[in-house]
Amino acid sequence: MILLFTHTLAPTPAESARSVLARPNPATVTTSDVSLHLTGPACHTGTDGEITLLVPDQHRVLGEIDADGLEATIEFTDTAPVDLRDRTRSLLWINGDLSLPSATEARDRALAVLEGDPDERLLDLGHGRTMIVLRPHLVVYSDHDGCHLLEPARFTSLSPAPFDRWEGPWLRHLERDHGDLLEAVVQHCPVPLPDGRPRPLGVDRYGLRLRLESAGGDHDVRIPFRRPARTAHEVAHQVQELARIPLDRY
Repeated sequence: MILLFTHTLAPTPAESARSVLARPNPATVTTSDVSLHLTGPACHTGTDGEITLLVPDQHRVLGEIDADGLEATIEFTDTAPVDLRDRTRSLLWINGDLSLPSATEARDRALAVLEGDPDERLLDLGHGRTMIVLRPHLVVYSDHDGCHLLEPARFTSLSPAPFDRWEGPWLRHLERDHGDLLEAVVQHCPVPLPDGRPRPLGVDRYGLRLRLESAGGDHDVRIPFRRPARTAHEVAHQVQELARIPLDRY
């Protein structure tokens, strides 16, 4: 990863890992007996330090959980939302104990989450989706900067950024409809960048990440915002500012 400025701000490893959990990334649940794939389970953290996941009814993992719980490791693959040559951005491993709450407890947990996070996916609970609960013992996050051992209590206390789940559709929109904006961001960058076609790799409150694809290889760059963004609306405006495009154009 190429950082463009000496003091470029970026999310902490814990914040980045929390974003992986908030987005609909694929996951693999591994127990002592089986390895099971989950397609983008809805995940949320609670004030009790536990993580809830919604999985399809009748999924094999549900049959593995007994009254004593089930030790498991869940690997989340942070996948770029556009079709890049290498779509894996980072990996998140969480080891802990899985349990299966009653229908009443699951509903109460979902309502508690909805108070601070209006995630429409929670409406699937009881309609094709079942909640399982993970109490984490070990959290490891791996990205381009290396492997990071995270404190479970600190990790589960973080709230998702207000645009974590908005990131994917918005980046696909840029890729599909606004390649000129990405070219303008590169053109107006105050430092020279490698040659290549700019592709949207990621966005967070501190800046935009692009992948420059060329016949000679790929180069990832982080272009910082002028100020940290607080909302998805501010993210969109700051990207337009980087491209020096009037804010009402997109």
